[in-house]
Amino acid sequence: MSEPTFNGDRPIQSQNEDLFGFAALADRIAASLTSQAASKGFVFGLEGKWGSGKSSLLALILARVREMDRAKVAAVEFRPWLIGDRDQLLMALFEDLAKAITEVQAARGDASGKTKRAAGDVVEQVRSFARHLGPVGKLAGLAGVLVPGASLAGDVIEKIAAAASEQTEGPTLVAQKEKLAAALLDLDCRIVVAIDDVDRLEPAEVAELLRLVRSVADFPNVSYLLCYDGLTLAHAIETGTGVSSGTAYLEKIVQTEVAVPRPESFALRRWFTKELESFMTCDETRVSELQQVIDETGGRVFKNPRAVTRVLDSLRVFWPSLADRVDTPDLVWLRLIAIGSPNFYRWVEEYLVEYAALSSGRSSVSDKDQVAHTQALDAALEKDGLTWDALQYELDRHLPGIDLYNLGTEKDSRIFSQGDRRALAQAAKEKRLASPSHARIYFTLVAPADGISEPDITRLIEAAAKGRDAVAAYLAEIDRHRGDAGASKAERLFDQLRFTPHETLKTWPVEILIEGMVDAADELAKDKGGREWGRPQIWFLMEKLLRQIQAATPARYEAALASAFETSASMGFLTEIFRQETFGHGYYGDRATPHDRLMTAEGYEVARIVMLKRYSELDLDGIEPSPYASLMLYAWSQGGARGDVMQKVAARASNEAWLLKFLQSLYGPRSTLSRGAMETFFASPADVVRQVYSLARNGNQQADDIIRSFLANNNADEDELEAIFTDWEESAGSPQIPVESDSDDGDPEG
Repeated sequence: MSEPTFNGDRPIQSQNEDLFGFAALADRIAASLTSQAASKGFVFGLEGKWGSGKSSLLALILARVREMDRAKVAAVEFRPWLIGDRDQLLMALFEDLAKAITEVQAARGDASGKTKRAAGDVVEQVRSFARHLGPVGKLAGLAGVLVPGASLAGDVIEKIAAAASEQTEGPTLVAQKEKLAAALLDLDCRIVVAIDDVDRLEPAEVAELLRLVRSVADFPNVSYLLCYDGLTLAHAIETGTGVSSGTAYLEKIVQTEVAVPRPESFALRRWFTKELESFMTCDETRVSELQQVIDETGGRVFKNPRAVTRVLDSLRVFWPSLADRVDTPDLVWLRLIAIGSPNFYRWVEEYLVEYAALSSGRSSVSDKDQVAHTQALDAALEKDGLTWDALQYELDRHLPGIDLYNLGTEKDSRIFSQGDRRALAQAAKEKRLASPSHARIYFTLVAPADGISEPDITRLIEAAAKGRDAVAAYLAEIDRHRGDAGASKAERLFDQLRFTPHETLKTWPVEILIEGMVDAADELAKDKGGREWGRPQIWFLMEKLLRQIQAATPARYEAALASAFETSASMGFLTEIFRQETFGHGYYGDRATPHDRLMTAEGYEVARIVMLKRYSELDLDGIEPSPYASLMLYAWSQGGARGDVMQKVAARASNEAWLLKFLQSLYGPRSTLSRGAMETFFASPADVVRQVYSLARNGNQQADDIIRSFLANNNADEDELEAIFTDWEESAGSPQIPVESDSDDGDPEG
């Protein structure tokens, strides 16, 4: 495989580079240009759209001309766009003609003195003619003389001569031109003047150049080869001259026009494939997809050789940095649409950024946003001449969240579909554009800070070989890397691992992974803004991974989780699981979920005994400093130690400062203080609330905040408080186990 070599959109320089059979046409055009009637000048047009290969065909024509007898044929490449002052256009052209004649003189070598003198005379006459034109007509000064529609050299020269009659002495310009024409005829040398990209000049410069070629500098034995895009040049002529039809005007200038042959789509795609193979690799399982991309998307984009060159050069820029880090078919597809469909490409980039944020769980897409993004997609496709119907299956192969089956539904959900999450996991494994962990690198050459790759998973497994501490340390290390959506790399890792196939998990050291993951859980949850249903998002993802391991290897999972309950310091995460299982197993409340448990009945009972012991050892003083204090208190009580907990709380409640702080720990910014919470920890909850209300009326701000929270939970005003107390005390006559509602889980962070 060779090193990438940039083409830079340069034209080919030799027949060896000719991929589309231009050489044969170049030979014929070169012959025509050098064999026309000697007594007349000749203007030949080479027409083709931008990127069609005009410059390459021109290069082959000039190469063929220069291979001819240099004593009889000369080639001039005139580049008017390099002349900053357009007034110097005429002088520059005549200077190039003089140089070509000088080269012919040199090529004739041992020619007779008479022949050399003849050539020298012609050079001097060319320069003299140009000098005499100077006073009247640096071309900007001839604007009033070279009128639109003038087509005969004599007409123009007579006007020039009339304008110069008061400024020159000696032979008139008409006489000088006739003398120069005769000298060029006697010299018996064909001069081909090639002018590329005529259509890229400013309209005024186009008009001046065409008048110069057809009326001022039309000499015998001089042929002009003009290269242009016909439609673009015609429009420039209309703008620069004021004529109604630029095409008709051009027909008066150009005597013969040949269109650049358009290469077949098959030939362009075959060339692209051959070049691609020289510097890129593709996994053998993805070769058929790459071929489809080249045939389908490439067939649409490759309208001319320039499009092929631009895509190849784009890939030569990206590939050295992305080799083995991305999917080859996806990268080729993306660079194809970047060149061929720029509006759609920009939409894709924005969509993938939004989708990455959505998949991280740290943002959502409202119905309004959905509509806006969908309308933007349709608008971008329309600008690029594309439609959803034509591209929908292509989008589905390369982008995430594409829904092909929403036809006839009220809501347009073609994008941002949250389908099978396993597809995203597979996309990440294959480094696809559809993977939120890999999408950014396709655009920026730099992986997102929270992106997950195969080496990241390998490092996790290697850490497990060293022990649970190494696993926890590795997770803490990658957790410091945050992506644009705010998600950490650790969250991305768990999000991907939860879809790991069962057979793969069976080969992993899942015991060490579980213990290390649990050890790191509380630390990883710090400062995490993303939460689902009142808990840190990363805990949600960890739980999903635990369920996957449980399904893959139940016995190993149960033993590892039991070990974590007994030895891990992450009391917040362990309490979350324990309390969830307390409800799930029906030990407390009425929310038993027999088919959605993280533990067997035996496993839960072992964990329950362990956790009650650990809570008792911590006691209230050890639990209080934890950010998960209320969660732990609820779990302790609901797990079977309600009486013990109530006694411990009652022993402290006489301290008003402690009581108020304790009550505030029972609710948080997104929850309120409920009756159930009070009943969980106090034998006479109404009396406690009365006590707090009395403190509030005496100006205690903490107490006032607690009462406001309690009233909000009961949808009541302050004047209804006594009625609440009465009802509460009456209902207390019939002892019952307090059951918390789903909306009140007692977590102050929830």
